[in-house]
Formats: sequence, C-alpha cells, structure tokens
Amino acid sequence: MGKSLSLRLLFNKKNEVDPIVFKSAIQELFTKPVPILWANGYEGVIIEEQTTVEDSTSYEQIIDVLMSDLYVKINFFVGPYRQGQEGIAQHYHSLFDAAKNVFTYSNKAVVTYIDAIPYLLIHETDADFRSDMSQTVLQEYKDDEETLKMIETFVQCNLNLSETSKALHMHRNSLQYRLDRFFEKTGIDIRQFHQAMTVYLAFLARK
Repeated sequence: MGKSLSLRLLFNKKNEVDPIVFKSAIQELFTKPVPILWANGYEGVIIEEQTTVEDSTSYEQIIDVLMSDLYVKINFFVGPYRQGQEGIAQHYHSLFDAAKNVFTYSNKAVVTYIDAIPYLLIHETDADFRSDMSQTVLQEYKDDEETLKMIETFVQCNLNLSETSKALHMHRNSLQYRLDRFFEKTGIDIRQFHQAMTVYLAFLARK
C-alpha cells in the first residue's frame, strides 16, 4: 500500500518568498523532510506524508513562526490526504483553483479542504442566484455588518453561545437578545444547525 500524501498550498499575496530561505525555515518545523513545489515566486505546494494524530502539523503555528522569522504573510490551503498518483495532475490543478477561490471568501490564515466546501459550493453558483439568495434569506440584515459578523462568528464557534460571546467580547445575554431579534425579524432561528447553515451560505453569497 502506498503512502498517504497531502498537498498543502501556500500563498503569500504581498511579497515573493525566497525559496531557499523558506525551505530552510520550513524544514525546521517538520519531523521529516518535505518537498516544496513552487508555482511562482509567491505560490507553492508542500507535499506532506500522513503521520499519527499526535505528530500532526499545526499550520497556524507554522505561520506564526514564519511571520516572525521571515516577515511574510502566508496563507495555507490544506488538501486532503490521498494514496497513489492516479489523477494527481488534475487533483493538483483542482486544489490550486479551489485555494485561490477560497481566499476570496475567507480571511482565515489556514483553511482545510473540508472547511472550504461551503465556499466552493457558493462560488460555483451564478451571480444572480447568489444575489437573490442573499436578499431572500438575510432580508433587512443583508448590509448589517455587525449582525453578519455575529452570525459568522456564531457559526465558526459551532453555534456555542459562550464561545461566541467571548470571541465577540459581548455579554452572553446581549448575544441571546440579538439572536432572538434576528429570529423575530426573519423567522429564521440560527440556533438550529440547518437554518444556521442556510444563513451562513447566504452570508457567503454576498462576497
């Protein structure tokens, strides 16, 4: 059975990355040597072999180290592990396209393939549908940035009131009140998973 490998796409939108300096820095952060394929001066792919959960790599920590050592801002798109080389060229190009699209929707430094699915689904719909869905679902909140930020954070915190209130520096009762108001105005209860996902997709459709 072949090794299970994953492509981790790195993007540095501001400046070019010195490949030699970057490779030297990145190798210090992995337990095994990792090949890096450069597409250009600021985009590349790290090929990582699957390890145990205990040895798994934290790309958030890698970014923190690289930003402090190299003074560069980097985003990672973490692809799924796969075995064998069949269809690898198509997989490579598909992930590269997906990564570029994802970072137009997300401001997170690290996005996994699984986390990216909602962004990719929205990206595949036409502009008229996105606009209509956004208006129909969000209604009067379509341009209410404060409420939309609350909804985005609530979803990212797995619909957890306590975690969301901490992330937003908001009292739990105030958050509860705003969720109640959203329900009163729209008839949508984003404390329910499926309704929350619908609202989140409508939020993404605005971008």
